[in-house]
Amino acid sequence: MFGFVDSAASPYLVLPLFINALGGSNLLIGLLPAIANGTWYFPQFLISHRLQRLPRKIGVYAGAGFIRIVCWALLVAATFLFARGNPAALLAIFFLLYTIYGLAAGFAGTPFMDIVAKTIPAERRGSYFGNRDMVGALTAIGAGWVVNYFLSPDLSATFPLNFGFLFATVGVAVAIGLIAFALIREPAGSVPQDHTTFREQLRAARNMVRENHGYRRYLLTRIVLAIADIATPFYAIYAIKVLQIPAEMVGAYIGIATVASLITNPLLSRASDRRGNRIVLIGAASGMVVMPIIALAFGLIAPGATLGLPFGIMFIITGITRTAANISYPSYLLEIAPASERSLYIGFTNTMLGIATFIPVIGGTLLDWFGFRAVLLLALAIAAGAWWLARGMIEPRHSRVDVREAG
Repeated sequence: MFGFVDSAASPYLVLPLFINALGGSNLLIGLLPAIANGTWYFPQFLISHRLQRLPRKIGVYAGAGFIRIVCWALLVAATFLFARGNPAALLAIFFLLYTIYGLAAGFAGTPFMDIVAKTIPAERRGSYFGNRDMVGALTAIGAGWVVNYFLSPDLSATFPLNFGFLFATVGVAVAIGLIAFALIREPAGSVPQDHTTFREQLRAARNMVRENHGYRRYLLTRIVLAIADIATPFYAIYAIKVLQIPAEMVGAYIGIATVASLITNPLLSRASDRRGNRIVLIGAASGMVVMPIIALAFGLIAPGATLGLPFGIMFIITGITRTAANISYPSYLLEIAPASERSLYIGFTNTMLGIATFIPVIGGTLLDWFGFRAVLLLALAIAAGAWWLARGMIEPRHSRVDVREAG
C-alpha cells in the first residue's frame, strides 16, 4: 500500500505540483521532502531509550498509525473546503498536517524496524526489503495511472477537485497499509534490566560513533546522500517549466520509475543477499550522481513536449536508485547493529538523518537566486562526495575484522 502512497503523494513529483498550484514558493516546495523524510527520521533517537524497555513495540506503531490516518482525512476535507476560496489557509493547514503525519510516522519508525529485525533473519532481509519494494512497485504502477488521470485536464475535474479526489484515494491506501502492519503478531523481545535514561543513551551514542569505524563511515555516507537530495524535489518542476513537458507526464514518469524498480529489484535483492549490502549502497550513490547529469544534459536541448518521453530516462535511474537505497540502507544498518543495541543504532542514525534532510531545503532559495543549473551542479558535487564515501565503507558480512575496529 505504501508503494502506492509514496508514488501517488510523492513529495518529489506530485506534491510539488499541488504546492505550486496553490501559489507556494520554491522554498516551500523544497521543504516537502525535508518534512517527509526529516519528520520520519528525527524523533527516533529521542524515544529509543523508552522503546528499549518494551518487549513488544506494535502498540506504539498502532497508536502512531491512528494519528496518521486522522491527519490524512483532515487534509482531504481541507482541500475540498479551502483550495478555491483560501489557498493560503490550505497551504498552512497542509504543512501542519503533513508535519504531524510525518512525526507520527517517525515515532513508528523504530518499532517497525525492530519488528522486522525480530521476524526476518539477517540473510533474508535483503530479499524481504526487496520483495516489499517490488510488491509496492506493482501498486505504484496503479498510482502512476491514477496521478495521470487526475492531472489530465481532459479526463478529470479541474484544480482543486482533482487533488481532493487524489488525496482521498491516497488516504484509503494509507489506512489499509497501516492497519495491515498493525495486525502482525510480534514476538516478545529482550528488555535491558537497567532502564537507560536519555542522557545515558546520548553518551552511548557518542561512544558508538567514536569506537565503531564501520558505523561512523555508514552514518557519514548516509548524511551526505541526504544532502545530495537538494535538487530532487524540483525535477518535476524543471520538466514542466524549463523543458516545457506537459504536467500529465508526471503520471507516466511514476510508471517508468516503477517499471525500472520492478526489473532491477530481483537483481539488487540477490546482490544484497549474496554479495552484501555495500555494493548495493554504492549503486544507490552512483544513481544520485547520474540524475543531475541527465537533467543538465536535457537543459542543453531545445525545450518542447517532444522531450517528455526521452526525459523518462531520468526516472529509470530514479527507480533503480530508489530500489537500491530501499534495500541497502536498512539492511546494512541492521547488519552492523548489535541486537542488544539495535534501538540505539536505528534511533540515533535516523535522528541524525532527520537533521540532515532539512539542509536541502536551501535548494528552493538557491533556485530563486541562481536558477536550476546552479542547483543541479551543486547536487552533482555533493552526490560525487557521497559516492566516494560509500566506496570506503566496509562489507561487514565478508570482513574478518570486527566492525568496531575495522579501518
